[in-house]
Amino acid sequence: MADFAKTVTRTVLVALALGSLNLQAWAGPLDEMSIERWAKLREAERYQLNVAERFYREHQWKVAADEYEKFLKLYERSEGAPYAQLKWSHCQIELRKQNAAIKDGYQTVLDYFPDSPEAPIAALLIGRTYRDMGDTKPAKKAYTKAVTSYPKHFAAVMARLDLVDIAVKENDQPTRLALLQELTYNVDRKGLAVEPCTTAARQLAQLSFRGGNFDEGLKALATTCAETDVPAHLMHDGLGRLSATVHELTGAMDEPTKKLGEKLADGAAGWLKVKAGEWMKDEKLKPKAIETWYWVAEVRRQARQPDKQKLVYDEMLAALGTSDQLLGHLAQWYKDNKQRALARATYAKFKDAAEGEGQIAYSFSEEQQYDKAVEVYRRLAVRDAKTAPKWLAAAALAYRHAGKPDQAIAVYRELLTADAEHANEWHFQTAETLYYAQRWKDCITAYRGTDRFPHNYLHMAAAHRQLKQYDEAISLYQQVIATSPPHASAALIQIGYTHEQAGRTEPAIKVFKQVCDRFPKTGEGSQAHAHLNDKYKITVTLGGAKD
Repeated sequence: MADFAKTVTRTVLVALALGSLNLQAWAGPLDEMSIERWAKLREAERYQLNVAERFYREHQWKVAADEYEKFLKLYERSEGAPYAQLKWSHCQIELRKQNAAIKDGYQTVLDYFPDSPEAPIAALLIGRTYRDMGDTKPAKKAYTKAVTSYPKHFAAVMARLDLVDIAVKENDQPTRLALLQELTYNVDRKGLAVEPCTTAARQLAQLSFRGGNFDEGLKALATTCAETDVPAHLMHDGLGRLSATVHELTGAMDEPTKKLGEKLADGAAGWLKVKAGEWMKDEKLKPKAIETWYWVAEVRRQARQPDKQKLVYDEMLAALGTSDQLLGHLAQWYKDNKQRALARATYAKFKDAAEGEGQIAYSFSEEQQYDKAVEVYRRLAVRDAKTAPKWLAAAALAYRHAGKPDQAIAVYRELLTADAEHANEWHFQTAETLYYAQRWKDCITAYRGTDRFPHNYLHMAAAHRQLKQYDEAISLYQQVIATSPPHASAALIQIGYTHEQAGRTEPAIKVFKQVCDRFPKTGEGSQAHAHLNDKYKITVTLGGAKD
């Protein structure tokens, strides 16, 4: 009985066996035997099927195929016969015998076991095998037959999705649209069909938006979630992709496409505004309403309609009153539209005065008026001892951006006293300031007193290389390799480059080969491989390392 339980819970995903579609996201098997069917097998049948399955799991395709065929010869009327025939076909695919898989395998399932649970899967896989062979015409024919023969089965959903992919490649928009509409509106979203149909509905929405048709896109997307979640799904780049589509269309060079974008923006903004108004009447939905109202403004921003975006904020101020969040959006609008004085005046209205002044200081930094920014940060630090470290750190950063490392370091020294609890951070920031100021000797000394390994060692090594102290740099890289495996590939390739800087060609080549051998699946492995080929005309094979 234990063996029986293990066998019936074994899942074989057809699409994964063919390497053609990731079904893990849909979390469901396409061709496992049910407990009820397994129970109908005689002990000898179970034994033979277990033998075949064991070889199949071990990827011994030829042996497995022979064992499935043996089962079919011995027990051709068995409940397990169509299952064995299907698995035999999978083995032919793995053995690169696609025609045999279709004609002698999957088609045999349809001819002799048309009512079996395996039949819809076989119908789907005939199409998929033709597709993988590059034979599109019979693939489309087989997919269409799978849909018409087994319209309620999950295989029909899969077949439609594959047909959508073919339509995209063939630029057949009418067929693509029709298939997505079928998946969105005509297929029951139950069990395994939920995820693919939901995905199809989102694709239909995106396709409709690309055509400037907001109402059709909204209709499709509304089938995927609750009504109150629709605005968020509309604006999400991975779901409705509305804002991105508006931005792309209105940014087109040709006028007709721009008009489509403006039409889409008008439709979206109008619907979002109506929903915001409806939900404002319900106290429970008020936060959702305000969020939706902000999205009206975002649609206008993406549509390159700043005046209409500003009008939305004005309407919100009139209806909701002032809030720091709303004032922040308005201030950002002023900044985006080169009215920075008005932006600072808006920040000055914040109820959280410190946050408002902090934003004013940051706006000065954005304009490279660093001294003015530091002045504000200093004023904030004096005003509140508890938040002083935050503002002093911001002042130091402003000095760094201004190219004034000594002033920045002076502030970090203040912080060592004012915020001794975080002394390690301020020591580290001092070292970083020196590093980016290219004061190599000083930064090496500073990094030695920090605890940010391996970052500090890597920067110390880089500084030593700038000072032409190559052996010292290599020693630091070696310590990183020995004690920080995640950074070993990066450190090793830098050893190779260090040897190059030192004019040591042979050791450099040797190290680059080590990178290829030890870290073949990393970016550094690919980089070393290309470097050996481009610079030294040496061809090596990536590999030799375990994952």
